[in-house]
Amino acid sequence: MSIFDHISLKTTRLEETQRFYEAALAALGINKRFYVEREEGGVVGFGREHVELFIGGVQGSEPTPVHVAFRAKNREEVGEFHAAALTAGGTDNGAPGIRLKYHDNYYAASS
Repeated sequence: MSIFDHISLKTTRLEETQRFYEAALAALGINKRFYVEREEGGVVGFGREHVELFIGGVQGSEPTPVHVAFRAKNREEVGEFHAAALTAGGTDNGAPGIRLKYHDNYYAASS
């Protein structure tokens, strides 16, 4: 079970951001569940059973970057997510593997 109810991110490039997350999150079984157009910018929601990630479009300068870690079922799914994220235009910030700085069995990738 997730430790959060939901996360909300803001971006000035909603279309580009939506395309990236649609492609990358599909490898984890996380899908776009809705899109709502609003006067201040659209909002897209992603999740498995319910929306846990909201991404809202905003006007103005780009907000400060954030770090979001998605839970994977197994190491294979981590690799599939990493590959999908790179294909969708993400940057390789670390291939799938053990991250000893967190703990002995922490397996992750960074995109």
